[in-house]
Amino acid sequence: MNKIHACIVLICLFFLGHFANAQKLPNVQQGSLRAPANIKVDGKPTEWGNKLQAYNNTVDVAYTLANDNEKLYLVIQATVESIIKKIVMGGLTLTINSAGKRDSKNAVSVTFPVYDINYPPSYFRFNKPKTLIGLNVDSLMNLHNKALSTKYKLIGLAGIETIKDSLLSVYNAEGIKAAALFDNSLNYTYEMAIPLKYVMLNNSKKIIYNIKINAATIDGRKLQFLPGRDIVAYTGADGARYILGNDPQSLELNISY
Repeated sequence: MNKIHACIVLICLFFLGHFANAQKLPNVQQGSLRAPANIKVDGKPTEWGNKLQAYNNTVDVAYTLANDNEKLYLVIQATVESIIKKIVMGGLTLTINSAGKRDSKNAVSVTFPVYDINYPPSYFRFNKPKTLIGLNVDSLMNLHNKALSTKYKLIGLAGIETIKDSLLSVYNAEGIKAAALFDNSLNYTYEMAIPLKYVMLNNSKKIIYNIKINAATIDGRKLQFLPGRDIVAYTGADGARYILGNDPQSLELNISY
């Protein structure tokens, strides 16, 4: 299969910051790209040569979209603290439409990470130092990556007719992969892979795609983060506020204020 032509990019990302070498990259990826050989979705940018194809000036996030004969790949790098927190706690959605239309009809969406009642997020205590000099950076990197490993359990799906479940484990058998890690500069790399059989319709070789950083929600309910207590809350259908505990397995349904 030839390279897939990504003809329209709609970036819906929020917040501002600074990214080194931003002026050297276009705001939108300029053409299709063949994915590197032997690619591994592990949150490490090694295969990409630490050089991505585009940089979204609105939010200081760099990205590349590429494909091989079997899968479509997305890699994103973020260096700004507020953006990293937003992705960790709200997830990022890649929406793909191979019918050549901007609307969501017949589109496929994959979101990672996703949270539910069994695996709710807690406040992500990540404060990126202005300088790394004198710090034990490897320890900080390992600490944050361990936190991600406890949070990142689920991938959300919409629009894939052959997969009935809307949530998949990150260890699923359907071939949809997602992972993210910090490096020793405390930059955040996010990778996703989707088999082409799920997103390419009628032998199309063109896609319209949308990359969106989401607000933090559980089952459609927007979460409120209480950083001073390292917990999150949501407002229930009854109008009361409910607290989600620190333990990813726990849910305190009877506490409101």
